[in-house]
Amino acid sequence: MIFKRNFHKLTYNRDADGTFKIPVALRKYEDIYSDWDPSPFKRRDIEEDFLEYIWDSALDIPLREKILVVFRVKSELRDDKKEEQVLKAIENHFNYAYKKSKRAYFEEQKESLIYFVIGIILGILVYSDIFYAVNIWTKVLEEGVMIGTWVFFWEAFYNLFIQSRSLKYEQKMIKRFLKTDFIFESI
Repeated sequence: MIFKRNFHKLTYNRDADGTFKIPVALRKYEDIYSDWDPSPFKRRDIEEDFLEYIWDSALDIPLREKILVVFRVKSELRDDKKEEQVLKAIENHFNYAYKKSKRAYFEEQKESLIYFVIGIILGILVYSDIFYAVNIWTKVLEEGVMIGTWVFFWEAFYNLFIQSRSLKYEQKMIKRFLKTDFIFESI
């Protein structure tokens, strides 16, 4: 199936402001939380399937568009206190995810710098003619160090320009969720 350019316009409803709505039907408030977490209701982890669903839905909608996550709950089950706890848990989750992503980005940058410095050191060794000899083992060592130089330079390049880019995009998506309104509607 070819991904359509206006897929989000055909798939998601909008509110009066033009904000795209991501609907989430809940049988009960506990559906948001992980079944595997034995913690009390207020401290449970968010369900991975729920997070994956809203993340994938947000990926369908371009970053420039605003989104709104709408929890649909039966009228007789509505509970303001539980709704407040759910919203706080979601906010805590995305704040934690943002900090974790920023830490991973910093680690990638630090790793890139280390690889780059090692690459420079190995390059200096190779091109300073320290291995200038006719001995076959010296030549093999020189070629190994030269290959190592390029491997470390490649790793530095990969981390700086490819891996870091995906982490930056992840941070944009998490910020998007931190700015997104999560509301409850009765059905």
